[in-house]
Amino acid sequence: MMLTASCTSQSSHHESKEPVYFQSLVSQVNGLYYHPFLREERGSAEAQFYALRTLEETGAKPRVTVGAETVAALRSDAVEASALWGRYWLVPLHDAGVSGVLGPGDTRNVEKLRTGGGWYEDPSLDRESDEGRLSATWAALEVEAATGSLGKLPAAEKAATVGWLGRLAGGRRPLDNAAALARCLHLLGEPVPASLTSVAAPDASGFTTRSGEERAALLEDTYNYVLLQESAGKKPHLDRGTWQQALTHNAESLDYEQLYDLVHILRAAGSPKGAFSAVTGRLERERMQDGTVRDPSSYLGTPDASLFVQRLRDVAGWRVRDKRLLRAVEEQANTPDAPRDGAARLSMAALKHSAGGAALSDQEAALCRDPSTVPDTVTADNVVNWQRAVWNCAESGVPTKAPSVNRWSVDDLENAQATATLVVGLHQAGQEDQIPGWLTADALRRWVDNPGPRANVYDHALIVRAYLLLGGHADESVVKQLARQFRAHRGCPGLPGLYRPDSEPACDLKTTWAVWELDKALDRKLGALPS
Repeated sequence: MMLTASCTSQSSHHESKEPVYFQSLVSQVNGLYYHPFLREERGSAEAQFYALRTLEETGAKPRVTVGAETVAALRSDAVEASALWGRYWLVPLHDAGVSGVLGPGDTRNVEKLRTGGGWYEDPSLDRESDEGRLSATWAALEVEAATGSLGKLPAAEKAATVGWLGRLAGGRRPLDNAAALARCLHLLGEPVPASLTSVAAPDASGFTTRSGEERAALLEDTYNYVLLQESAGKKPHLDRGTWQQALTHNAESLDYEQLYDLVHILRAAGSPKGAFSAVTGRLERERMQDGTVRDPSSYLGTPDASLFVQRLRDVAGWRVRDKRLLRAVEEQANTPDAPRDGAARLSMAALKHSAGGAALSDQEAALCRDPSTVPDTVTADNVVNWQRAVWNCAESGVPTKAPSVNRWSVDDLENAQATATLVVGLHQAGQEDQIPGWLTADALRRWVDNPGPRANVYDHALIVRAYLLLGGHADESVVKQLARQFRAHRGCPGLPGLYRPDSEPACDLKTTWAVWELDKALDRKLGALPS
């Protein structure tokens, strides 16, 4: 199957329209498409912090019920990132009823990071600067307040911290530092000096005409202004209309920290809790069964996932040329972490071509003749890598040399899968006449009828596809069996037309491609292709 970038090449396809949910797979990080299984992974402790705090701001009382293994993983990742801020990120989970996420041991570990000068030091922060020390101290005091130990701080230690904070407050401070100082003093029950609070709210005029970076900076500055004034017991003076408009247009797209900042600003400006239905709706959709949240802003798109999206488009008859994707691929190719090994470079080149880019360069096309990328000899061990490479080359219009094949038996599922991969790969490369004589439909028939409990949906679909390519016939009983199996694995949250490979809840692009490709070969008898 050749995947092309032109519109005219698709005129023979069954007409259908690409569903909008495909665009939900676009990564906010790099613009490529990401694998759907990422949706079943919970976000970091920091993501949990901002999402749960935001729900609290809107009047919700989120509850989280995670097991000890998940608690340990969240704690480990958080504390590894920062001994103090990491523990602070765990506070909303503690408030949401998670047992063991914070405890007396954390209080002791926090106190170990206290210095004789009154400040705290976090190994992950700059311990020599006032900014690093202030940040660490703020996080430490928040953790101690949450665990109930702050009120038990010895008077001499509290006095040392208050004295150090007072000396910092005596000078002119950036807004973020002033807000942190004010919050620390508030936590310690101390007054916030007027030298910190005598600042006006950041100017939000012309908000909609500013660049994205300027709007993000203004949001952060305004949140710090609000935190500063609230810590001093003062009412912030804000342009509520501007920030309400910002929420109306960005409730679905802001990352969790920005969303929390914006909701907190609006609550301070007087917005009622009922004004945040779009926010609560978004966050509730991202909550998993145990109450934790996914974090779409962290999903990293890949060339592999993007190629499968392109291949699904081709099978379904949707438009393959994608200017937005092409821009994202070109940007990714120019980053320092762009792929360097042959197979990854070939995938990137094939993706760029499929999205509407130029033909492969001489250097890229040479990868299709490089045996380290496209093996000269195919074995059961390297057949998957070989098939992916020749598929990329074929879709990019670059021919490959027919391989020699080391014979293997088809006596177990792994070898049957390897056989199917070889047959499909030779078909994709336009080399069906090179299929070895020992690869016959009869050799695969037993795996068509009963692939066994270890076979997933992808395994079965690919084996049947290879069986058909070898001249086999899928009778009515086989078609009915496949249709039942595929129906039972169709759909996952937000992606109703994709397929799951097994009993896990996540959909899979490769599995969906195998099912759709097989349905196409069977003249849509499976009812799997989009209509």
